[in-house]
Amino acid sequence: MTGFLDSAKDTLGLKGAAPSGGKPTNAFFCLRVPPELVDALVNLQQDCHQRVDPQHPEHIHITLGFLHNADKHQLEQARRLVDNGTWTAPPIRLTGDVRHASWTLANNPGYRHDEQVVQKGEQVRLGVEHSPELARIQEEITRTLNIVEDGFWPHVTLGLAREDFPTAEIKALKIPSLAGPAPSVDMQKEVSATEFTTLARNHLTPA
Repeated sequence: MTGFLDSAKDTLGLKGAAPSGGKPTNAFFCLRVPPELVDALVNLQQDCHQRVDPQHPEHIHITLGFLHNADKHQLEQARRLVDNGTWTAPPIRLTGDVRHASWTLANNPGYRHDEQVVQKGEQVRLGVEHSPELARIQEEITRTLNIVEDGFWPHVTLGLAREDFPTAEIKALKIPSLAGPAPSVDMQKEVSATEFTTLARNHLTPA
């Protein structure tokens, strides 16, 4: 899929990740999205596929935090935390808030964010309701592992802009109203440019 490599790495914050095998590893924590909502998001992607290179359905998630340059000890601590977490499944519901940004482009001195224009290479992000259950999971993971996540805003990434286009076009889309409990919390790491390995998974119980 054209552009998926940049989309996946930009979305997951894993550009430049060091390989495993004793070397520091980049990992991330995420909530999986209910299958019914993933299907609805795929349909939404089809409505804007000429403008937005879609995020692969298997990679649609809500990022909770990144663990950069983790050594073997830190990875094991993180794995135990996810395995042993006693968390209630957060309800996953889109808020209707649509934003666009890019961690990668933000490192380019010539880049200037424009609220009125989605620029080529930016992610199109859909806000997710920040429930108490979601907050508890995110805060416990980041606090325990000393992860700093300033301005945490839960969201899913719809895809990566193929070209510049007016923000009004994406805000005019009919955002899915489906909602459901998050099925799991995952800890993942990069294996290759397009493949990610799940290091730990905590299957969540709905309230």
